[in-house]
Amino acid sequence: MERGLPIVKMLPGEKHRERVLTQAEEDLYFRGASTDAMSQHVDEALLRDVATVLLDCGLRPEECFRLRTANVLNGKLEIHFGKSDNARRRIPMTPRVKAVLDMRLSKANRSDWLFPARTKSGHIEPSSLKKQHVKAISEATRLLRKEAKREDVELVDFELYTLRHTCLTPWAPHMDPWTLAYLAGHRDMNITKRYIRPQEQTIRDAMERAGIAKGGHTASSAEHTPDAQTAVLN
Repeated sequence: MERGLPIVKMLPGEKHRERVLTQAEEDLYFRGASTDAMSQHVDEALLRDVATVLLDCGLRPEECFRLRTANVLNGKLEIHFGKSDNARRRIPMTPRVKAVLDMRLSKANRSDWLFPARTKSGHIEPSSLKKQHVKAISEATRLLRKEAKREDVELVDFELYTLRHTCLTPWAPHMDPWTLAYLAGHRDMNITKRYIRPQEQTIRDAMERAGIAKGGHTASSAEHTPDAQTAVLN
């Protein structure tokens, strides 16, 4: 049975920054950013490397652009400043981010920037990635249409900030709000709340932990007490 190819469309009115890429979209985007078409750029791996850091570490694009060699320390990314004091944080690197940055560090000769560029700031800016991003979307769409044998499918364009959102959203169910806020560098918990959507099992597990901590009955044990069973029978 052939594996279904992603038919990628955005819902009407969906905001690009609130979009979360599916795994199929991520894979397609990286494939588009890895074709021979990227060889026309001076640093053909630039977009792919930046996208990896955003997707795995949840940095804001501008935080990634400003990364220096000193920001990489003991397997972590140290963000020293940003939109607020809360932007200061240490984020563990995934193996693929470590591989990307180790390679960048090995090439950081004269520049202190991990992503240097011929700009006024000395590091890459949004304009530095614009052409590569457009090309990656175009290449991803070309591959999708070729494999789907259809011309009415496409990988719809998105902002680089979408990659941060795509990282933080699946993190949310697996950590408490304060840890999520710290890793995201949020100054306002109301921003963090946008990522938190408690599921029934998550709520039940939380109540179980609370019951055990108090030394009392848990929700599951209460369901098996005589009174609970009688109530169900009646």
